[in-house]
Amino acid sequence: MPALNELTADQFKELLDEYYAEPQKRTKMTDAQILDIAQRLNGKINVPLINETGEEKILIKIVKRVDRFLYDNLPNEFYDLIQSSNKGIDDDEARRLSTSLTNLANKHVNIPYLPEQAEFYLIRFVIAIFINAARRNWDLLKAEDEIEEKEFLGIKTLDGTKAAALIF
Repeated sequence: MPALNELTADQFKELLDEYYAEPQKRTKMTDAQILDIAQRLNGKINVPLINETGEEKILIKIVKRVDRFLYDNLPNEFYDLIQSSNKGIDDDEARRLSTSLTNLANKHVNIPYLPEQAEFYLIRFVIAIFINAARRNWDLLKAEDEIEEKEFLGIKTLDGTKAAALIF
């Protein structure tokens, strides 16, 4: 994208349209990406009293909520890093962003039918995939595959409880 002073009127309007998008359009992940992440989550967590199909529907909604949170709290250009493996953030920045975004998201994304630890884990899982995909020489597929294979390390959340550290 050109510098601000070089934007055409249409490019500037597109930038503003993205910024002021109505709530149902405040997402950058594709439906296929959302479904894939929800299915991976479904293999890692069990929602009490709900069958597998119901769990997947719930998890799709949770992934969409986290994507909407990221849309509202990160520049949209950050999403471009997911599509470009030769650009991206470094490992330290990934860890910092994942921790701060997860803690912030956990305050704003409430899932009342899940225990707080499960809610934190789900939020962290989605954010970790997203942030890892934005790292140099990574993409969304690599981030999703890597998260499947890693052991989760215990870390403390803001309230002092243990949770999953998914940035590696």
